[in-house]
Amino acid sequence: MILSAEIILPVSYSPILNAAILIENGRIRDIGKKDEIINRYRSHEQMEFKDAALMPGLVNLHAHLELTALKGRIFNEDTELMHWILRLVDEKKATSADVISSGSEKGITEAISTGTTTISDISTNGESLYKLKKTGIRGIVYKELLNFDDTKALSCWKKAIEDIESLRKDETALLSIGISPHSPYSVSPRLLGLIKEYAEKEGLRLTMHVSESREEIKFISEDKGPIKDIYLKRFKWDKYKRQVFGDCKSPVEYLEKEGLLSPEFLLAHGVHLNNDDIKMLARKGVPVVHCPRSNVFIGVGVAPFYNLISEGITVGLGTDSCASNYSLNMWDEMRFAYLLHNRINDKKITAEDIIRAATINSAKALCLDDKTGTIEIGKEADIIAVRLPKRDTDTYRDLLLHTMPNDIIMTMVAGKIIHSSGIEGFKNVN
Repeated sequence: MILSAEIILPVSYSPILNAAILIENGRIRDIGKKDEIINRYRSHEQMEFKDAALMPGLVNLHAHLELTALKGRIFNEDTELMHWILRLVDEKKATSADVISSGSEKGITEAISTGTTTISDISTNGESLYKLKKTGIRGIVYKELLNFDDTKALSCWKKAIEDIESLRKDETALLSIGISPHSPYSVSPRLLGLIKEYAEKEGLRLTMHVSESREEIKFISEDKGPIKDIYLKRFKWDKYKRQVFGDCKSPVEYLEKEGLLSPEFLLAHGVHLNNDDIKMLARKGVPVVHCPRSNVFIGVGVAPFYNLISEGITVGLGTDSCASNYSLNMWDEMRFAYLLHNRINDKKITAEDIIRAATINSAKALCLDDKTGTIEIGKEADIIAVRLPKRDTDTYRDLLLHTMPNDIIMTMVAGKIIHSSGIEGFKNVN
């Protein structure tokens, strides 16, 4: 199959005008000028996208698909993180399994139809693996674990490992399983150690909510605040001993002490990272996922995006859940990030920086950059076709500021079209 368009944005190198891509067996086999590619491969089927750009599919680096059904029910302008979490727990318990399941499916449909080709999802039961498999999208499903009671760590882990190994039997070439210890304040040291040991042995990726709020910093460094007074008491985890964190002044310092930090560990949020934390993450090669809308809407603050990328840290973008956001549309996330950080950092962040964060950087953060994230020969064909707004000479900025959901003409994963809008001969699988 040959795909051609007015412009190709490979992300890893300069845009190509009037270009085409040859796809064979789900992979990109050649890229070049449209006329040259068509003449070179005359026997191949052709699909032309007029007034459009072909670019890498978007990678949503942090989502909670099972919370899609809670959209608009949890957060407001004066919600504090701990109260938000407790209300989230209550709302989820009060919502039927069927509604949760239906919400997940709607979330996946929204993601695919707006150009997401890879999704990194945190799930309490792993059900999203089976829903994602039906669509043909690429991704990682992280089994989430919470328990801050060290005395129950082993029993918790025995149940978890049964679930994890069952899920792993259904992994595919596109979908794999990881583990998500929820946060430093909700997973005990012993349980964290068991997770780390298993992940290292089996080569599984980890992700964790880290340094998301000032309350988390205060709890770990001073043993004070609402996490201790409200959160842990709610779950009867308040019998812990202070030596859990020792003299650590930050969650990053604690995780380094526990041996968690590595390129295979994905740090989610990272809103309240000090300079020592940032340097530590850079030394250890730890990728970070930035969720700007969720962070602002819940009121935890703004992550130091510019400082992180200035230190060479791989920073990707994620939407988080619809319990703390209004969409799973990565264009909404990218636009917000671009406008926010341009205001904060005096226009040092470009539209290309943001699109790179949502494509190659997010792919690299998942160790999938050999497969996806750019349009390059040899990579799998995770490609989207986006209608061009034609407003100025910066195509990256044009697309970033003006792309709406109905501008996504096609979403392709590994050479298979999984979403289409107005393409003759192809039906939207969703």
